[in-house]
Order: sequence, then C-alpha cells, then structure tokens
Amino acid sequence: MTILTTSKTSTKLLIGIPILLLLLTIVFNGMLSQKLESSNYNPYINTIPEEYATLIENDKTRDSVFSSGIVKGYGLRALVIFKKQPNENELKCDFTVELYPSNKRHLKTNSKFLTLNITKDAVVFNHNQKAYGVFKAALPLVDIDSLIIKQKPIKKGRLVWSEAIEQPFKKLSNFKKELPVIKENSQLTLPNPYSCIFKTALEQNKIEAMPSSFKIRNDSLFSAQENIGEHSLKLNQTILEIKKPNLFWKLVNGYDKSLIKQIRLYGDNLVPQNDLINRFLEKEISLSGVFDISKLATYNALKKVFCKGCSDPVFFIFNKESMLLEPLYVSSKCLGRVNKVLEKPFIDDSNYTELYIKALDEFSKMNFHDLIKSENDSFISNLSLINAYYMDSVFDFNVIIANQKVIQKNLNPSTALKSELISIDNENMIISAFNVSNYPIEILGLYHNNNKEIKILNEVIQVSSGQKAIVNIELPRSFENLFVSKKKRITGFVLPKHIHELRIKYKILGLNRTHESVIVPYQQDVIEEEDLFRSKTAINNHKHLIIDEERREIIFSKDSITISSPLVIPNNYTFKLKPGTSIDIINGGKIISNAPLNFIGSDKNPISIYSSDKKGEGVLILSEGKKSILKHVNFNQLKNPKHGNWSITGAVTFYESPVDLEYVTVKNNRCEDALNIVRTNFIMKHVTISNTQSDAFDGDFVTGTISNCLFDNLGNDAIDVSGSDLIIKNVIISNARDKGLSAGENSKMTIDKVEISNSEIAIAGKDLSIINAKNVKILNTKLGFTAFQKKPEFGPSKITVKGITMTDIETKYLIESSSSLFVDDKKIKTTQNVKDRMYGVEFGVSSAETKNTPQ
Repeated sequence: MTILTTSKTSTKLLIGIPILLLLLTIVFNGMLSQKLESSNYNPYINTIPEEYATLIENDKTRDSVFSSGIVKGYGLRALVIFKKQPNENELKCDFTVELYPSNKRHLKTNSKFLTLNITKDAVVFNHNQKAYGVFKAALPLVDIDSLIIKQKPIKKGRLVWSEAIEQPFKKLSNFKKELPVIKENSQLTLPNPYSCIFKTALEQNKIEAMPSSFKIRNDSLFSAQENIGEHSLKLNQTILEIKKPNLFWKLVNGYDKSLIKQIRLYGDNLVPQNDLINRFLEKEISLSGVFDISKLATYNALKKVFCKGCSDPVFFIFNKESMLLEPLYVSSKCLGRVNKVLEKPFIDDSNYTELYIKALDEFSKMNFHDLIKSENDSFISNLSLINAYYMDSVFDFNVIIANQKVIQKNLNPSTALKSELISIDNENMIISAFNVSNYPIEILGLYHNNNKEIKILNEVIQVSSGQKAIVNIELPRSFENLFVSKKKRITGFVLPKHIHELRIKYKILGLNRTHESVIVPYQQDVIEEEDLFRSKTAINNHKHLIIDEERREIIFSKDSITISSPLVIPNNYTFKLKPGTSIDIINGGKIISNAPLNFIGSDKNPISIYSSDKKGEGVLILSEGKKSILKHVNFNQLKNPKHGNWSITGAVTFYESPVDLEYVTVKNNRCEDALNIVRTNFIMKHVTISNTQSDAFDGDFVTGTISNCLFDNLGNDAIDVSGSDLIIKNVIISNARDKGLSAGENSKMTIDKVEISNSEIAIAGKDLSIINAKNVKILNTKLGFTAFQKKPEFGPSKITVKGITMTDIETKYLIESSSSLFVDDKKIKTTQNVKDRMYGVEFGVSSAETKNTPQ
C-alpha cells in the first residue's frame, strides 16, 4: 500500500513539475520582458529610422540575441546589426564581417573574402517604446555571394554570436562604362568614391572642377585628368597652384610678401594676377579685391562636409569678367574622412568669415541625399566601377552626416562667451566678455531672466575668437525695479543675490540664432588696487609659508596657523598640509588656490580648517584640471569667499578642478552651499556634511561618485546637481529641509542602497533628468518621489526604481503627466501642475528662503 501511494505521488510530481516549470517560465519571461522594456528605454532619444524599423519588424529571431539585415537606398547598401534592449557591454561590441564577392579578381593577396571591421559603439534608437542598439557598415557596390558576421567576444568564455546572410546581392545591374581615350601625360590618381557627389555640389554652387575620367593601367583603375598647364592653355585662362595652403593663408593674413614664393602660375598672361596680389600686399585693396570670397567661403565650407582638414594643394582660376581669383577643384585625397573637431577659420578677414559661417550653417542642414538622387545613374555607374577594382573604397553616407553634426555642434557651442562683472553702479555696468568659440561673436545687449530686455547696445560689439572686450552698458532707470523682494517688500539690485539673473545676449557672426551668457560675479584679469588674482602680496604676507622651488610645493612652517587676510596660492605648485595641521580663518580671511591641494591628514590627526569668529570665508580651488586629494580633513563654520564685486556660493568650492575627497567633513557652513563642485570630475568617499544653511552638496556639470557618505540636518537639499552624471551608493540622508536627492537640467543619477529619513522630499527628477535607483529606503518623509519639468527650455524627467521600502510617507508620488516613474516595473499614476505645488508652496522650501538665512 505504501508503495502504491508513493507511486501515485511520484506520478503527480512528474506531471505537476513540468506544468509548474512552464508556469514559472511564462511568469518569468513576462517579468523579464517588463524589466527589459523599462530598464533601457529612454523616451527622449531619437526614433529609429524607417529603413531600420522595417528590418526589426520583419526579424524573426529571439530578442536576446543580435540580428542583422541589409538596407538599400539611393543605390547604396549597408549592413545593419541590431539588438533589442542592449546592455552597456552589448552597445560596445565589435564585429568582423567576411564579405565574399562573386568576382574575386581584385581581392588583395589572393584572399577569398574581404574583411570589414565594425568597431564603433552602437547608436541607440527608440522603436515601439523599446530601446535598440544599431551598428552599421557601408558595403561596396559589387555582387556579393554571402556575408558572414562574427561578434568579437567581450569577455573570455562568453558565447559569440554569428550569422550568415546568403546572396544579399546577386546580379547587380552593373553600369558598363565605356572608358574614353586619355592622353599619356595625364595626371593619374587613385579614384575617390566621394568625388562625383562633391563635384556635383560644387557645380550647383557655380564652382569649377577639373574634368576627369577613368583609366585602366596594369589592371588597376585610376582617375585621370588633363595636365594643369595644358588645361590652362586650352581654356586660355590663368591657374594658380598653392602646394602649402596653411602656410599661404598665414602669409596672406600677415600681408607677408614671401607668399608670392608659394604660388605657381600656369598660363600665358600673368600680369593681371600679379598686379592684384601686389596691390593686396601694399594694402591698396582688401582680400575681396583679389579673391571671390563668396565662392571661396562656399568651397571651404563644402570641403568640411566631405572631409576633415588636410594638406591638399589649392588651385585658383582667374575669372576675366570679375577680375577675381576663384577656387578650382582638381582632386583630393581627403574626401570621405570624418572630422572629430572643426578648427578655426584660417583666413583672417571678417567679410570672408561671415560668408564662411553662413555656408557652414547651410551645408550642415542640407539633405545631400538629393544630390545622389539627381545624379543617381552617373553616381552608381562611377561607384560600381571603383568598387570593382577597390572593394574597400566604400561610399559611406554616414561620413557626411557625421561631419554635418560636427559642424552643427561647432556652430552651437554650449559656452561661446564668458562674461565677468568688473563693476556696477546706478548708471553703468562694465562687463568683460571673452570669446571662447572658434568664430567672431556679436554682443547684442543685457537681458533679465525670461528673456526680458534691459538694454540693447546702440552699436553691436564684435569680439574675435580668443579675444576679450570690455563692454560698458548704460543701465536704464527701470533697472532697479526688476529686482523685487516680496518677503522684505523692497526693490533694488543686490549683487550676490541678483547677478545670476542677468544675461548677456550674443550671436555668432553670420547666424541669426541668439544665445545667452551668464555673468560671473568676479573678474580675474582686470588689474585693480586689491586684485587678489594678480597681487603678489597675497602670498608674501603669510610669513609661515615655505615655498619649495625644487619640489614645486607650498607648505606651512608650523602646525597651527591663523589667516586673517586673503591667501592666494599661485599655480605650478602643489599646496600641501600635513596631518594635524590646524588653520583658523578669521575676519574675512580666505584661501584661493590656483594650485591643486594635497591635504592628507590621518584618523588620529586630521587636518582642521575652521573659523573661530565665524567670519572666515572658506576655500576656492582653481587648479585648471589638476587633481586635488583631501583625506581626513574637517571644515567648520566657514562662509563663502567674496571680495569686492565677486563672490561664490560655496564654503568649499572646486571650479574646473578635479578632486578626490575621503573622510572629509563639512559642517556649520554659513552660506548657500557647503560643498560646491563645478565643471569637473570627483570622487567622494566617507564624506559627512551636516548642519548646513542651505544645500549640502551642489554639483554643476560634474561627473562623480558619492559612496559611504552621510548628510544630516540640512537647510535645503542634500545632493543637488544640474547637467551632471552621478553614481550614488551606500549613502544616508537625514533631516533635509527640502530634497534628499535632486537631479536637474539633463542630469543622470544611478542610485544604490540609499536611505532618506525625516526629510521633506526624498528624490526629485527635473528637466530631462534620468534617475535609475535600487535598494532605496525612505522613512518619515513628506513626499517620496517627484518628477516634472521646471524650466521651459528643457523637458520632462524619468525615474526608475527597483526594490523600495517606504514607511510613514505622507505622499508617496507626485509625477507630472509628461514625466514618468516606474516602481518595480509598474508605472505610477501621473498628475498635473506639479511645479506649482513645489518650491515651498506645498512641498519643500524655496532656495531663496535659505540662501541668506543667518545662523
């Protein structure tokens, strides 16, 4: 009987286990699918192009592996490899492609196939609310029997994906080209697949190009052109050749007569050209009296779309009607190369530069597919002939697109003008404006927040690239009325508080788009009586300093120091403090270091920097990219440094100065930010910030890691960043009067093991920021999560959370309708008017309430 019972039980188990496993598989796959759909998807990246979407929709393979396919358009072909919901490693995969052509005659070294390497990272697109990583490789225009694609292993021991595409292209309708008879003394060069379209673009802009054809010699294909001298005689026109264009234009900019040696002339009558050049060198005529600067600007701008800067010889042809030199395209070995950066215009003439910038802007937006469409038969004919002999000489349209993006980025820099305040009174504001872009800038006027006009300049001020201008702005009588304190019921401009509301409006010469530059409340380069950034006495007044020239170090001669006046450390040194050093900053003293810090204390002998009279103004580091290291350092009772017309917001500030902070404390600060890091990278480990007047840590355009840190008893936010990328791990935040974690202005936060308690708002995402969090604990807090758009120039925010514990939370979620929050793969309900309920109205406090609160 027992045996029978066991048998029945076994039978039930044998039947039940597979069913249970099947159910678990279905549930797990559903959970996995939800996980994939919510983990990598970003609603703000580009939608996938239509031709790629068609491939994805026709794909029958599993989502867990790569897939591939062929796209065709305008006679071109490309291999596309894509992956649904890729992880970081999959986006960085490399691939090799074995291309087996039908005709192997021109393969190198008698190989059976051509090898293509795909080494660039994938581009991420959205499709049907899923993320796809897409790799692409242009293919030659030849008959192909098969393609074998192999993924290169990322780590040893991992399975490698591979795939074969059989007969992707067969029986290509080759254009049989009848090659003309070419003279034996013709100039032969290797053919370039981009030359046909480039010459078409030149022709549309009425720029001449030397005629060319193809010639076969020794079973190799060449591009053949008539001899330059014979061509000039046949046209009865003068042609100039400049073999070293960079040197030539440098000599032109300096009116250097030796530029004549750089010119080779072809033709019979050379008098008019020589006369033009000589008159230019004598400054009788401008550059536009020698060259057709409109065509020259167009030619140079087009070359930037098709290639990066190179040392091709430059040719000009003399136009007898205009009596000017015009560019003549002969050939280029650089067409088809991608620009990584765009250098400054090499011709120093404002009229030329304006035309060049306009041409760059136009061509960076132009759809060059239309050129291929208009010349399709000729283009395909030439390209198929080139690829028959040179299979690796491929036309890749992405080169043109990539160069257009480089140009657009170059013409729209995030910061083109740095504006610094020199002085301000009731009638005038004097600004120093430094042009950090590659192009001349036109300063238009002074504006207030929300684009409100304060003063339009009577005459636009032009500032050349790399130059600085001093701008005097006459302030209208209404200026003071722009700054109103409803709480104090007064009006008037207060420098430290209101300078951040002002903007200098400007535009790049030749463009209509306007930009704004914030005004920094200090000026480093103007000599004043008490200019801290130039005064040698700022360091010599401190008799306990030792300057070690051999080691390039600055140290103190004793362990206990009092600083009652500004201490400015020069660059090209390292500022060092040893364990146990104590610095008392009093009576408006401050430390401004242009050198990196090396403050290394110990657990038993930490370094202490404090203010016994609560009037010490803290530390500002301006080390220009050189890293500071601080270990076992305590900052206490410090204010923000200020002097004359400049001030900063942080008690401890690192500006464009990378830093590693370990076992550092900042407490009892008496200013807006306890720790402020700007435009750099950093690491914070075992850092404690407590008893702050306003924000604990404020980061602007930074990349960093915050781990094993504590933030307690804070007047405003614990961690507040904009334009930044942060990893936050093992962090405890308690008693934040406003937000525990705040990500704004296109920031990214990755959070793991964070506890936030007794605070107003736990986690906030604003203005295109993305927050990915896991293992979060929130206790006794008014609002758990909020995501919304604060500023009109940005967009909504997205938060994803995995593994969350919330206890005693008054309102768990406040998510604006256009933003999103996913908690354990479940989308949280949204609402309206979130911004109006924030900032001291219903949740949190306004930062203005804490900036000037005395302690």
